[in-house]
Amino acid sequence: MKKYISALPVIILLAFAAGCNNDFMERVPPDKINDANFWKKPSDLKSYANQFYPSLIDANTFWRADNQSDNQCPSSLDGFIWGQYVVPSSGGGWAKSDWAQIRSCNYFLKQYRSVEGNPDEINTYVAEIYFFKAFFYYQKLRQFGDVPWLNDVLQINSEALMAPRDSRKIVADSIAFYLDKAAGYLPDTSPEGRITRYAALALKSRVCLFEGTYRKYRDLGDHEKMLQASAAAALDVMSSSKFGVYTTGDAGSDYYNLFIAENLANNPEAIMVRTYATDKLMHNLNRILSEPQTGFSKDFAESYLCKDGKPIAVSPLYKGDAKFSDEFINRDPRMLQTIYTADRPILVTAAGEARYQEVPEFNNQRCNTGYRIVKFYSPKERDLEQGRSVKPVFVFRYSEVLLNYAEALAELNSCTQAVLDESVNLLRARVGMPKLKTEVGYTDPSWPKWEAAVSPLINEIRRERRVELAAEGFRFDDIRRWKAGVLLENVKTYSGARDPQTNAYRALYPGNIRSWKNKLYLYPIPSIELTLNPQIRQNPEW
Repeated sequence: MKKYISALPVIILLAFAAGCNNDFMERVPPDKINDANFWKKPSDLKSYANQFYPSLIDANTFWRADNQSDNQCPSSLDGFIWGQYVVPSSGGGWAKSDWAQIRSCNYFLKQYRSVEGNPDEINTYVAEIYFFKAFFYYQKLRQFGDVPWLNDVLQINSEALMAPRDSRKIVADSIAFYLDKAAGYLPDTSPEGRITRYAALALKSRVCLFEGTYRKYRDLGDHEKMLQASAAAALDVMSSSKFGVYTTGDAGSDYYNLFIAENLANNPEAIMVRTYATDKLMHNLNRILSEPQTGFSKDFAESYLCKDGKPIAVSPLYKGDAKFSDEFINRDPRMLQTIYTADRPILVTAAGEARYQEVPEFNNQRCNTGYRIVKFYSPKERDLEQGRSVKPVFVFRYSEVLLNYAEALAELNSCTQAVLDESVNLLRARVGMPKLKTEVGYTDPSWPKWEAAVSPLINEIRRERRVELAAEGFRFDDIRRWKAGVLLENVKTYSGARDPQTNAYRALYPGNIRSWKNKLYLYPIPSIELTLNPQIRQNPEW
């Protein structure tokens, strides 16, 4: 008898987006599978699942997500965080195409039971679809909050088409449930680089931390169970002994080298990576970073601690910023491995000639802030060929799991010194920084002015997260979940380095003053959807 993964219990009443119109309900899934000759063997399930893998990360763009935050400042201001975004009439992340991947996952879950073969192999691919459905729904949760949770492949006469949205709690709990089911059937390792049990747990630690803190800082209730689930998922990964923090003992280079590695197959930090192959699948990240049209903000640059483990406002080691090079003296070594300085080659030719760039550079095509992104950037001429890079990129990195673990427990008032030593302090050890103590030992007058006050320990864990995960696309989600949008009103979050010509910080968007509005924690529902289904209500303040 075959043993299959059970479907989600009927404790969640499912609804679908009102914007799914008749032509969407009638169309064949994008894979254009003929049910008469498909769904026969496990390899069919594998082929179907393959379509979702490119959605996990785009090497060319993932780092640009931090342009929508206080970390990076694009040459043209981001219209959303600057309050210029208006309610779209259609589309806006709610179009039928935006729901197609979730529909395709549900289509799989309806069809796969006809497949004959090894039950374990079948269950592995079913678990992959559970993972992807959770992954796609997490995107919807972050963007819209309440969304319809769908299990069925709806038809044009389905009553659920006219139902209201499900609450974010139902959606988040369902995502966590699906990831648990996925983790229960996925393999511990995958020679092919497919989703594993630990990738599912890493995603669960991320999702539950997001939702736990989102609930906590808005008094929505039930935040403790989400934070506990985040910590438990992270600990499961940590306890496997399969992963670790990459280090060779070179505190001045290891962090930088991690992100320009030619191969991550045996890197202990790689929970999951996306690999590339010459002339088969390549990307353009390195070339794009040579002209990124963005740069780190002054506020971000000031967030790095000094080598004594103290912030620049209280450390005697800080040399000030009268000269650009002074800022980097005696600072956390990750600063020099993340932000470009003139002693690092900007280009190494095929003949071995090294070329350098004067700093601070204020160039809208390359770096408008003076703080140029060097993380992920290789100066080798061959790596700068247009669209020819095959360097792998992380999908899930062990360091994030460690940070999730420490933060979740700190938010639960359960973060001990032992917790810090097995998480945050491993990251600090890689770069030779002093340990973080549960009793921080100082008050930083430059700690962010959070809307909801936090402890010194949480302040420092958040700082560690900001520094370690810089340019990895996490920052705006962190601002959302902490209810910290007011941070974007700080003029240093949209200022650059000190300009030697004026002795003032570089003003990036002259004449503009950023004012945060709480509606920006969520995107609006397109207006046509509200017309088509009166039971759908617009997100607050839109």
